[in-house]
Amino acid sequence: MEDDNAVDILKWLFKESTEVDYRGDLKIVRENSTVDCAARLKGNLLGLKPIIDPTEPILIVCEKTQVEKVENDESTFVVKYGPHCLTLRTTSNKEVEAWMIKLATASYLFLSAELDQVAHDFYNQTNIDEGSPSSSKSNLSHYFLDAPFKKDFCFSLFQSYNVPNRKFYCDEEMYESKLSMSIPLELLKLYKQWSSELRNELRDKFWAVRNASIVEATHTAVRHLNSNIEIYNQSIEFLEGYSGPYFRPSVEKFRMAFGAVPLNLHVQFFQIDGKPTGYLLTSGATAAVPLRFTNGGLSRQKTTLHIAMDPIKLDHTNESRFYARRQILQTAKRRIGDLTRKIENDWHVSSFGVVDKIGLGILAEVTQLQETVCDLISSFPEIDQLVDSLYNHGLTSQSGSVIHDTLSNQLDRLDACKISLNSKMAAIDSVEDNQKGREPLEMSAKAALHSILDALLHLIDGLLLAQLYGLMLALQKPLDCQTYFHIQLRFDMVLSQAITIVSTALLAALERSSQEAITTWDSYSPLVTIFSFLSCHADEKGMLEDMSELWSSFYNRVKFKFVPTASSISRTCVPQISGHRNSISVILPLLPATINLLPPKLKEGAYFFVRTIFWNLGINHEATFAASLGDISVEEGINRAALAHMDSYATSYPHFNTTISEMMSDLRNVVNENPSRKNIAIFPRVMALTNALNGTSVIGCKSGKDRTSMAVTLEEGRIVKENCGISSHQVIEVVDTLRRNGCRRENCRKNVGKALYSFSPFQLHFLPKEFRPPAGAFAHNVAS
Repeated sequence: MEDDNAVDILKWLFKESTEVDYRGDLKIVRENSTVDCAARLKGNLLGLKPIIDPTEPILIVCEKTQVEKVENDESTFVVKYGPHCLTLRTTSNKEVEAWMIKLATASYLFLSAELDQVAHDFYNQTNIDEGSPSSSKSNLSHYFLDAPFKKDFCFSLFQSYNVPNRKFYCDEEMYESKLSMSIPLELLKLYKQWSSELRNELRDKFWAVRNASIVEATHTAVRHLNSNIEIYNQSIEFLEGYSGPYFRPSVEKFRMAFGAVPLNLHVQFFQIDGKPTGYLLTSGATAAVPLRFTNGGLSRQKTTLHIAMDPIKLDHTNESRFYARRQILQTAKRRIGDLTRKIENDWHVSSFGVVDKIGLGILAEVTQLQETVCDLISSFPEIDQLVDSLYNHGLTSQSGSVIHDTLSNQLDRLDACKISLNSKMAAIDSVEDNQKGREPLEMSAKAALHSILDALLHLIDGLLLAQLYGLMLALQKPLDCQTYFHIQLRFDMVLSQAITIVSTALLAALERSSQEAITTWDSYSPLVTIFSFLSCHADEKGMLEDMSELWSSFYNRVKFKFVPTASSISRTCVPQISGHRNSISVILPLLPATINLLPPKLKEGAYFFVRTIFWNLGINHEATFAASLGDISVEEGINRAALAHMDSYATSYPHFNTTISEMMSDLRNVVNENPSRKNIAIFPRVMALTNALNGTSVIGCKSGKDRTSMAVTLEEGRIVKENCGISSHQVIEVVDTLRRNGCRRENCRKNVGKALYSFSPFQLHFLPKEFRPPAGAFAHNVAS
């Protein structure tokens, strides 16, 4: 450095307007004296200007310098540069540490690195530190989603020394679902209605029956129903007064009033260079966590109940059959009422020689009703014994319902009424137009119709009563009764969560799926894949048992329909839910612009079912414990069943092609080789195949927060690799960046108040490498 240049630098350093990195007063220590100096540090330049002594200022370029503390003198340190040595003393002991750190790091290398980082942040990582509200142009997003949170990334990846860095932009958008509160509220009202109806019917029919064991069983059943109704009431009151965010945080997973609400449900969209490339849902375990798992989850408790009962009692307690039969009988009762009004108001014998269409229609409907009831009787085990038992023992007059005859006598009477009706209907056609001849026959035929309808009505009432009687006989043991109604309450909770998740998935698919994918819904059920990361240990095993039982029966239990919203300016989706326990109908109103995207049948309001396939892969330390104990049969069974369902769905998919066939074959080989034991290769293959089948993925774990976040970012990395053609090493860098700075950290903050994943060093040791968070993004003392 030239002397003239050094003088200019010193003048610039000591100007008042110059912003320096550090300033203060130092003393230069010489053999017999000290010189008080003003000190300025800028970058790697240290300037020392004497305050009083008339000596030359000093300018030191801090490159390859060494800073050492002087022993036995806490306020003095030495700066060594080349062959020279400068001893400096601070005005206070507190400043020694600060000056030493500043001088030790004051080099061109550090300065250059800081400038590169600033330039990189400015040009490549805009908005990397702070999330911003989403600017989605879709009205549908705001119709069923809320609380948008967006993260923008610009990745600059090295390719080679003679080729510029590869740049691409990624956007993450995370939303809450407005359906998280509205659907559970509607379902809770239905659950309360169904339980109240059953309770009232038991009270009316069996409160004073002449059988002590049945009375006791009725009292026990009513007590458990009252307990369930109270839980529904409290949940309804809580949700009606709830004014918080549209999600249930993980810290509330044990709250009973939140039991029907899915845990931590969010929708996440992903874009690369402004082009939508993926979306998925994240959620905690679809399980009745507030009810705990002392006796296991749904599948284990059902097995326990089945072991305790004989096959006949099992048929009476089979909820699906119980409500299916009940629905058939109640529908038949309503049809009898309609036919009675039709006979009195609409039917008059036609003229001779003219086809009596109304009369023939009534006769055909009566015949069909009789056949329906008889078919039901033949499928109902020991129904004749139940009806005969009620007839022989009788009911007290307080019950208001009495069976007057045995089942066989009632069926014989019904057949006799049918023969009489057929003969009288045939006689009408043989009498010519003669008022005296045809009017009596018309009156006689109507009387015969009323007679057979009365017989059918009495038979149906008896069958409904016998069905309840069979249920009470099966639940005579208090423990069996308690287990039955506990299973009912548990299933109600998890079904509410599942319907909310699938409804949100359907609307998210309409938001981001292609028109070609939506068109297949007209003839082929849309696919929702649920991939969970629970272990087969302790409570998580109970959650798995809840989820496997739920998702395996979802397809046959819930149907969906789209209708236009009542208001074209509506800002919130308000679903309508109806049906009974065996068949629930969910009607999702859509904005006019979205309705137009639907294929013809769905646009006209046709019902459709959703195919749900459940996978699970334990990856934490508890999964290691379970595997070492050899108790992973639940997970193996889940994944083998999921593979069979996925295979069946894929091979019959309308757009089945060579690519899907190869992906299915690859997945089949991986699962058959090892369906459990942390076989991470299953996860990306399931996700890729779901995308190829235009399905929606739901990723979850216990709370939908930590393991879920690792899986979500891993899936986003797979999408980036497929779309950008980057190397596996670069994918790791991208995934780490998403985990460190992406939306999932905000998800943690929303749940537990800290933007940190809840992992301990002990847990990290057991996690597969692909599922480990980057340093500084996790902590072990975060309550979740």
